[in-house]
Amino acid sequence: MGKNSFTLFETLLSTLLLSIIVIGFLQYSYYDNFEEEYILLNKIENSFTTKNFSSDFIISIKQIKVIKNDLEEINIPVKTITFKNEKISLIKYEMQ
Repeated sequence: MGKNSFTLFETLLSTLLLSIIVIGFLQYSYYDNFEEEYILLNKIENSFTTKNFSSDFIISIKQIKVIKNDLEEINIPVKTITFKNEKISLIKYEMQ
């Protein structure tokens, strides 16, 4: 005759194993410093919104040459704002 339900012992054992696995994943998480990275990304976003850049940003102006209809050349000044650290690399281009 086949067994149709879990016994109390099997239920407790499976719950214990599942809780050990979940606790192990929570302790050894890939996103250890996710909060720090989120704060840094929020700070960078606020810098772009207010256009108040700290010394972490590199700002340069470049000229881009555009050829229109194979005849006319147009030079467009473009402001390049660069942020780079060990985990984040960001470049933003703004037309002048």
